[in-house]
Amino acid sequence: MLTMLATAMAFALAACSTDDGATESPVRSEAPTEEATLDPALTENTIDAVITLTSGDEISIELYPDAAPKTVANFVKNVQENFYAGTIFHRAEKGFVVQAGGYDAEYKPKSVSETVEGEFEENGIENDISHVRGVISMARPLSSLNGASTQFFIVLEDSTYLDGQYAAFGRVTDGMDIVDEIGNSRLMEDPPAGLQNVPEETYEIESITILSGAEAFDTGAEEPDATDGAIDMPRSGNDAVSPEPGEAESNEEDAIL
Repeated sequence: MLTMLATAMAFALAACSTDDGATESPVRSEAPTEEATLDPALTENTIDAVITLTSGDEISIELYPDAAPKTVANFVKNVQENFYAGTIFHRAEKGFVVQAGGYDAEYKPKSVSETVEGEFEENGIENDISHVRGVISMARPLSSLNGASTQFFIVLEDSTYLDGQYAAFGRVTDGMDIVDEIGNSRLMEDPPAGLQNVPEETYEIESITILSGAEAFDTGAEEPDATDGAIDMPRSGNDAVSPEPGEAESNEEDAIL
């Protein structure tokens, strides 16, 4: 029964959207979490970066190109294109995840032009970075193993039942207190259409800056244009799954268990 429950919750993490383009939040599983730690062999080589909020708060992160090379390259490309400037943490689920990278401060989704191959076991790719506290992973549509684009989530409490279904690619090294603050936010009683677990306070990203290690990923690309598309988010719990999301270009909220 526990195995069946964990499997069902895994599907709920994928990106979901309603027929009108709205999307849902990640879903948490009640299945027991296995103990797991980061594999030192996979985290020896790192790319260091910092997420700076408009409040001045900073969240330091390190990325693991040996564990998830395509996912890291995609994230670094988005950073170098200044995609994340002006986006917000649009979802906060206490004890589960916070999610960002798809909406601006007016809750309008930003368009994306590319997706990245899902680097996780369900997609036939080994990735031994486990979803423990502080780990950063990519949200994706439920309907597509290769549909992740720009939205990422940070794990608040060990959630190893997500392993094998989402591409974990880094972790927070400093500033987890800021992440916890976002995760413990008071939530909107009437959130924007298609969004759930939206913090009342706006946590806006001013910039994400690569500090070292990403020379090989220099793209020199320009920032994409914003559109009215939506993006899917991660989901936790036993919430019903909404209809499949739209195409990648709409960047609908990516889902997570």
